[in-house]
Amino acid sequence: MAATEDQIARLSKVKEIISKASQELKSIEVNRDIDLEFDVGNLLVTDKNTLDEEAVFNPDTRPAYLQSLARDGVQALMSKVWDLPTHLDDNAVFVTLPKTTTILPREKPVPKEKPLTKWEQFAKDKGLTKKKKDKKVWDHLLKRWVPRFGMKKVQADKEKNWVREVPGNADPYEDLFAKDKELKRERVAKNEYQRLRNIAKSRKLKVPNVGVTGNDLATSNDLGMAMHHSRFATASRGKFQPTLPNEKLPKGLGKKRKHEQTTGDGREEKKRYMEVLKKVEKNELNLSSAVHKQIREENIETDLAKKGGKKQLRRSKAGGRHRTRSDHRASKLGKGIHESRKQKITKIKAKADSGLGLGKGRRTDRGFAKGKKG
Repeated sequence: MAATEDQIARLSKVKEIISKASQELKSIEVNRDIDLEFDVGNLLVTDKNTLDEEAVFNPDTRPAYLQSLARDGVQALMSKVWDLPTHLDDNAVFVTLPKTTTILPREKPVPKEKPLTKWEQFAKDKGLTKKKKDKKVWDHLLKRWVPRFGMKKVQADKEKNWVREVPGNADPYEDLFAKDKELKRERVAKNEYQRLRNIAKSRKLKVPNVGVTGNDLATSNDLGMAMHHSRFATASRGKFQPTLPNEKLPKGLGKKRKHEQTTGDGREEKKRYMEVLKKVEKNELNLSSAVHKQIREENIETDLAKKGGKKQLRRSKAGGRHRTRSDHRASKLGKGIHESRKQKITKIKAKADSGLGLGKGRRTDRGFAKGKKG
């Protein structure tokens, strides 16, 4: 059957599209004057050919020129990758890269070798080798396989050792099960301490020994405190322990409160009470503070009389101590409406010697009334 003109036109159009697409697609072959160097393990390609200076320095052609160089390098590298053996996994193609040939610098320093623990060093010196043990062992009493470690191991021990025989030299009332638990806790704590000590040793840190710290770590106060506690650890609480010559008590112990005896001689108790009573009844007069207090009260009264007898507020509400400019002037010069300071001090001392009080209600000097000048 002969093809129609319409089919011939369609076929020619398809050929034009294919030819145009083939012209746009570049070849997978990359030709260079100097062969490219490949390191497929690092997915690295090196091009040692000289660059076109005109294309590089021309801003119009530079991007297209650099893109073409990069495209050729990646195309050559991918051709080398596809030459390697491949395998399928979950409908995906995988390639195993070969060993690298280019030595690249490390980002971080080479890690140091982990130091051996105390047991590992001992096993190495003695030539001991680590043998892998089975996870389960046969128990002849339970007649089954029991894990060597873990939760089921503990359950198996409880089933097997549900009753314990008390040794002849042991206390018959002692709980052996509680004793075993305590020993196990001690073993766990010891293992944890040894683990932390190995870590500190690998980091070159000083760790004190169990109990009293060594001389290289402890201070004089620490040793003194340890000696103090060891002296009082006896049954007599250190009552018969002698002290060393020139021994000083450690700081930070505090003072022990001493209580007076409530029984015994009643005269000592009466003496203590009388001393307290004398302190309460004793009327000690601080003459200096009394004089200054009296002068201040008289200055305030004089100012109130001058201002018309207006009562002053409390110091907290009045905004501070009530003292006017005349008070400061009178205290320095002894002039004005106030008496001189020496006269007031003499008058107050005379009142104190005569047994009169110093309060406002006890003043008997009629010549020093309010509003009158001295």
